[in-house]
Amino acid sequence: MLSGAGLWCEAAAHAEPRVDGVETGAPAKASPVAAASLRFEANRGQFEGRVRFLARGMGYGLYLTPEGATLALRRSAPKAAQLPGLDGARRGADGETALVTMRLVGARSVEPSAEGELPGRSNYFVGSDPEKWRTGVESYARVVYADALPGVDVVYYGTETNELEYDLRLGPGVETGSVELAFDGIDSLELDHDGSALLKLAGGARIRQQRPIAYQTTDAGLRMQVRAQYELRAGGKLGFAVQGHDPKRPLVIDPVLTYGTFLGAGNYDELFGVATDVAGNTYVAGYTTGGLFPTSTTVQQLYAGGASDAVVCKINAAGTGFVYSTYLGGSNADQAYGIAADASGNTYVTGVTYSTNFPTASAFQATHAGASFADGFVAKLSSNGATLAYSTYLGGAQDDFPRGIGVGPTGNAYVAGVTFSAGFPTALPLQATLGGGNDAFVSQLSPSGSSLVYSTFLGGSNSEYGNAIATTPTGEVFVVGSTNSNNFPTVNALQASVASGTDAFVSKLNPAGSALAYSTYLGGRFTDNAFGVAQSLGEVIVVGSTTSDNFPVASAAQPALASAGVTDAFISRLSPAGSGLLFSTYLGGTGAESAVAVAVDPQKNTYVVGQTASGNFPLLAPLANQESFGGGATDAFFAAYRVSGEKAFSSYLGGDFEDRAAGVAVQSGPSVHLAGNTLSPDFPTQSPLPNLGTLRGSQDGFVVRSLLIDSHSAVPATTALSLLLTSTFLLGLGLLLAGSMRFGFAKEGRGRA
Repeated sequence: MLSGAGLWCEAAAHAEPRVDGVETGAPAKASPVAAASLRFEANRGQFEGRVRFLARGMGYGLYLTPEGATLALRRSAPKAAQLPGLDGARRGADGETALVTMRLVGARSVEPSAEGELPGRSNYFVGSDPEKWRTGVESYARVVYADALPGVDVVYYGTETNELEYDLRLGPGVETGSVELAFDGIDSLELDHDGSALLKLAGGARIRQQRPIAYQTTDAGLRMQVRAQYELRAGGKLGFAVQGHDPKRPLVIDPVLTYGTFLGAGNYDELFGVATDVAGNTYVAGYTTGGLFPTSTTVQQLYAGGASDAVVCKINAAGTGFVYSTYLGGSNADQAYGIAADASGNTYVTGVTYSTNFPTASAFQATHAGASFADGFVAKLSSNGATLAYSTYLGGAQDDFPRGIGVGPTGNAYVAGVTFSAGFPTALPLQATLGGGNDAFVSQLSPSGSSLVYSTFLGGSNSEYGNAIATTPTGEVFVVGSTNSNNFPTVNALQASVASGTDAFVSKLNPAGSALAYSTYLGGRFTDNAFGVAQSLGEVIVVGSTTSDNFPVASAAQPALASAGVTDAFISRLSPAGSGLLFSTYLGGTGAESAVAVAVDPQKNTYVVGQTASGNFPLLAPLANQESFGGGATDAFFAAYRVSGEKAFSSYLGGDFEDRAAGVAVQSGPSVHLAGNTLSPDFPTQSPLPNLGTLRGSQDGFVVRSLLIDSHSAVPATTALSLLLTSTFLLGLGLLLAGSMRFGFAKEGRGRA
């Protein structure tokens, strides 16, 4: 059964029993290794030197140093919807910040220690200096400051719903009245009617520390809860009043930190590409925005990745954890758009970078050519993500945006995108010069990444956008996109001339890249764009969007545009020669739709993902609780078609806010892998990855796995789905630009980091 992730609210429920003064008979807490929703990542040189561990949560980053803890809070500014890459990468990581300090009064400097190592590793390929790259970085379930005060330990961990939690563990004989917290940078501190402490910040933000729980553990391992509450002390300090406890036994005081809605959002992160391999691992690529640990309490500093870093993640075949999650970027904006994997589990990724120090290795183009413009990049990562087999720029003096990547059986990478550069690097080009303001391009890299096998422009005298690429085992290449040139190169065309101002195009290159096997327009009298492509035994399946009421259809499940002047998705299967349509159909309701990616299984069933704004999107056997439009601007959709063109399955996929699909891939075994992005805290999850069951940022990625439609007695059913909500951490992620809030253990007046 699908279940929502749950709406987060300011007064989040606490998992512990709360019966004051009553023996609960509850066992001591389960190990945070099993239940942790925060990962405390060790500093192996990827952060500022004082930091020992970092945890990332919903709207905050917790940086732990010997002097104490810094909580960096940020509310991300809203981000306008856009096509990936053309201008968003230049945008900085805007947002409102808060600066609050909290000190354990009288505490000493302590070297923190970590406990409960968690599965998965993080890698940081940041900047052009390999000596500064960090790989195999481990994470832990909790961090302990032993004897921060005499007989008092402080332990940081997270609840399953992603609140930051810290325990004050008092040894036998420690006076509870001697433990006080002091705050700076707040407008006021008051106790709420429910016993929680409210820290009010300028501008209406507030931080809530829920009413504390205090308990002692018996010899039998049972937890005895005792009465505890906050007290306002002189000088604006917060103390604890505890009654009915045994002073000869250890005592745990357990506050939980939550946030008001002003600081309820986190970073903005996006997934654009998804891939799978023969073993069933899932690969995703995208970017994250954020900032590193601030070097002082007054200076805000962007992290090494500037406005964004590209990220690449590999999820194991069981869907239970990460093989790796990797940053990839320099000191400016970097975003990954396309990803592919070979039979050995190596990863190929492409995207855009504004960084002049993007990490390169064995590069055929070692330097950024675009000055303040965007260059493409292409990188190959080892199967464990710890090594760059190669990494290279790909671009000229103007903007260049790779959008899609494929890999051949011998390890050649094929990249397609759009270039505005007359000097875009070419090799044995089919078209040697830029035809208009911008052209599509197709490039094949050698297995070592150190040279181009071929690289060519593809376009007419106006504008083209190359959006996606697919390859065959014999090295043929399909590239799709959009054109408004009336002289786009056509060969053996299904449609030899442009039908409107903007048409989709489909082009097939021979293995040498020296000739077009076919090239055709595809569209009607209005606007048509192709965004995704897949191939099966030489047949090509193209998906995109159309506002044309005469878009070419054949054997159509939906033969007509749902609403005049409104965009529908389209799905078209072309014959191997490219001169005929095997099937072609609209897909949509009275709102706007766009199909953005497509995959095909060995039985030639077609899987399509995209987004819809229609309350009457055409459904067929939809997922449970996904029978209606969720809300926000768009829902994702997921649809499947049989080889005949018959629709097999169609469903919404989303929550109460905006949800967009970005990619789909088919494993040679039993499953389909989907990726996208969500702003919905209630995005449907089932068997989520450990620690990743809730939305963590203002936008997070999601990953979904489904059965192939012929590998089960029915089309994808609720019970056949494994829905994995990924989040800020999945993207590698969540380094937060922020002011700092300190949980300092240094004595007052000392050690302010």
